[in-house]
Amino acid sequence: MQELLRLLCSELAAGRTAAMATVVFQAGSAPRGAGSRLLAGPAGLLGGTTGGGLAEAKVIEACRTACETQKASVLDIAMDGTLAARSEMICGGQVRVLIETFDPAREELVRTAALALKAAEGAGCRIVRPYPSERTTWTLLYDDGSTEGVSLNDGTKEALLSTPLDEAALVPCNDVTYFCEQCRPPERMIIVGGGHVSRPTAAIAGLAGFAVHVLDDRPEYANRGRFPNAEVHVTPEYANCFEPLHVTPRDYIVIVTRGHLFDGVAAAQALRTPALYIGMIGSTRKRRQIYEKLLESGFTEQDLARIHAPIGLDIGAETPEEIAVSILAECIAVRRHAPAPVAWRKK
Repeated sequence: MQELLRLLCSELAAGRTAAMATVVFQAGSAPRGAGSRLLAGPAGLLGGTTGGGLAEAKVIEACRTACETQKASVLDIAMDGTLAARSEMICGGQVRVLIETFDPAREELVRTAALALKAAEGAGCRIVRPYPSERTTWTLLYDDGSTEGVSLNDGTKEALLSTPLDEAALVPCNDVTYFCEQCRPPERMIIVGGGHVSRPTAAIAGLAGFAVHVLDDRPEYANRGRFPNAEVHVTPEYANCFEPLHVTPRDYIVIVTRGHLFDGVAAAQALRTPALYIGMIGSTRKRRQIYEKLLESGFTEQDLARIHAPIGLDIGAETPEEIAVSILAECIAVRRHAPAPVAWRKK
């Protein structure tokens, strides 16, 4: 969402109207789920995707119309029959898409969009709007109950904040239904080690939407020349290397240092964080040696179960680029809550 909000604010600052299309509901098999979105203007697509093909072409056309009429709307698309046959996307499902218009003349909405971008780059918030509605109205709802934009009563705020929300959902509150989305910074991938595997891993992670950080104790490896899409950190040592990054439960730690001694130190530090994912490269023999030392230092078997080692899904990867693909495949499986039989098959 962060990139599309940045693009939206840029269009509004330039005095151009835009429309945002967001999937609010998916039934059956469809290309993208709830929360997928694109931004379009009178001339066509500006960024993002709701799945591609003729279905997306219909969404873009609806956005063009919305830019002219300045009316929000809901578009239902069935991914079967004639549309699916013509697009070769025989999914058999259905998606419902919310089309919202943004007029640079609506100063309050321009301001709310700018604040949403600020939230997406910082502490985060929930974007809330009544559904359906012919007029685009956003409320930014923060964890402490404060709001920006259209006001909400205390009961509605409490109901919306108490609803578990992964990405996006329709939330009924009394006689009003709200479409509620998480607006927060992208998940971070913290790569420990700047060697051969790290470079393609960082590149693919960036394409997959992660904010990438790379740590190494060697300046010649931790630099923007090697990692142009990452924040790089030269750490004096791997002990306490995560402390400046303030690791959260939305972070993914990938341990690919130049040796098992460094991997072991990094793994011990990673286990002291609440990171969602910890992966460590290496053979089964190396893993056994590191685990023995971790157990001797006070960690438990339950602690060690948090580590994905050998790292990545078992796709027979050999080259650094192939290993990077397997690492990102495993991280995406964690992100998307993929079923265990597929996601956790190991060497």
